[in-house]
Amino acid sequence: MTMSDSSLSMTMDAVSAAGVFVWDWAGDERRLRVHRQGDTGERELEGGWVLTDFLPMLEAMSANRLSERLTRGNTGERLDMTLALADGTIIHMLGAFEDQTRARGLLFRPERIDPEFDSIPVEAAFQPIIRLSDGLIAGFEALARWRHPDGELMSAGSLGAVDPQSVMRGLAHAMLDQAGKALADWHARWPALNLFVQVNLSGADLYRADILERVSGLSQSGLFPEGALRIELTEQMALRDFDAGVAAAAALQASGAGLVLDDFGTGYSSLAWLAAIPASGLKLDSQIIQMAGTERVDKILTSVAKMATDLGMTVTAEGVEDLKQVQFLKEIGCDYVQGFAYAYPMEKAKADRFLEKQISLFNLNA
Repeated sequence: MTMSDSSLSMTMDAVSAAGVFVWDWAGDERRLRVHRQGDTGERELEGGWVLTDFLPMLEAMSANRLSERLTRGNTGERLDMTLALADGTIIHMLGAFEDQTRARGLLFRPERIDPEFDSIPVEAAFQPIIRLSDGLIAGFEALARWRHPDGELMSAGSLGAVDPQSVMRGLAHAMLDQAGKALADWHARWPALNLFVQVNLSGADLYRADILERVSGLSQSGLFPEGALRIELTEQMALRDFDAGVAAAAALQASGAGLVLDDFGTGYSSLAWLAAIPASGLKLDSQIIQMAGTERVDKILTSVAKMATDLGMTVTAEGVEDLKQVQFLKEIGCDYVQGFAYAYPMEKAKADRFLEKQISLFNLNA
């Protein structure tokens, strides 16, 4: 889904108020670069630091831990640390190593999560994502909806006119909370299905300390496997600050969430985004899926699917509305399909019945 100019402006305004630091470690230089992404109190941390100059700002044990982790990191290793500044202020450091000498992520002061965020009038509607190899449900995408007084579920886009401030601050929390509860329930009832749920977060959400804390708490709750909660990322994150977007993705990876590149094939920097983000999957944009059937488009889709597979990523075709497309999508290497040809978004209770029907239909012992 492409963000309008006005929506992008609102997103970046929210980022400016988010209050986190982007950090980047260059091990070959033993230098830690820290810069603000928004308005935050610990401004003395900002700068390009030789590690030995940065460490005195931390409490002694935290300084030792940080030094050891940064200087002994391995490619792909996650970094998730709670540190104390010399004055006792607690900060949370999330990120990942790109290789043995380079790591990046986000640094922030943990924030209390306002319980009112979970009570905004938003309901998650779950659209099934089907695995092509066996026709079984693999997971869901959680889509934001709100219930009109007449009982009808409406697109969350129209909720802004009802209560814009609550939407801006509470939408992500409500969706993450409902997705987490659904995942926990499904893994408790049908663990053999090993379901995942994917949630969209805006660029602004990914620079909010309270959102990072929520994602980390859910992903490490033990109620479902790490990676079962997946965050869908779009290139809108990279439009204003590519490096900050990559750092946010590294922080999410460190929290235990899975990462999926959404709307792939519509952005100006898709290949750069693909190269930089440690994602486990990508979703082919519905617009290009609808264009399938011509030689040129089919070659593009085939090449993208092969490239993703070679990188060890799964491929989801989004917006599938015609079952005639499925054989082609399977042939080019798509792992999953999602769209009206299979199922519309549904409430949690209906999603439960959908799962029960699949278990019965395929004689599963889930």
